[in-house]
Amino acid sequence: MAPFLRSQEHKRNGTPSMPAVRRAKLLLLAILSVAAPCASAQAGEDAAVRAADTIPMPSPVDEQVLAAVAAVLVATLGDEFGDSMLELTLGEARLAVAGPRDHVVHGVGELRFSGGDDTWLAFRYRTRYDPLFVSAGYPEIDLGADGEGAGERFVPNDAALLGELEARMAGELESLPGAARVFVQLDDISSMQSGSRFLHIEASGIADFGPDGSTVANVEALYDLHAGAWLRINHTLENAAAARTDEPLAGY
Repeated sequence: MAPFLRSQEHKRNGTPSMPAVRRAKLLLLAILSVAAPCASAQAGEDAAVRAADTIPMPSPVDEQVLAAVAAVLVATLGDEFGDSMLELTLGEARLAVAGPRDHVVHGVGELRFSGGDDTWLAFRYRTRYDPLFVSAGYPEIDLGADGEGAGERFVPNDAALLGELEARMAGELESLPGAARVFVQLDDISSMQSGSRFLHIEASGIADFGPDGSTVANVEALYDLHAGAWLRINHTLENAAAARTDEPLAGY
């Protein structure tokens, strides 16, 4: 995985501890190199295997596609996080073609903030790519690599941080039109730490709206252990997708 881009960037809406909004500025650090392994057919394949080979399969992306994807990833991550400088590296990426202009690129990468720490945070992404305009759309970005990223390890849940996370979720839900007092209780919780800096939490539980009933709540959050600040809190309600702070890609 080779260093790719740096950006100057900002923000996390609704997080008082984040810095002021700044426009992302991109700086090319290195030229991408994409390995393009060639596929070879084996003699003596049976009919079932030959039939399966006719189905379009994801293929490696070229440098042009990866550069377009990197641009939207840097802009999106730069718009979300408030560190003054962010370094991004991209690993293997694959492209699936459903139509002439209906391409989907998915892959893995890592990001790192400035501040005297070398901790990398793994992520997975998926975005649409338009070969006609050589541009990529707004990406879906999932932080963490399920324990497979460099320096990732599952750790015991921190009760104090979970209590703070529940309170923040409840406060955001109470700000919705027509909402009154909301109580959030998280039960199914997974905490994964990257290096010494990042704590990634995924959890589900119940959001209780009192007389208006209750529903299943899910949350994905990132906490900076060095700064003592929440960098991301994305939550969904089973019957109220509007509570999520980001929008999914259409068609997924």
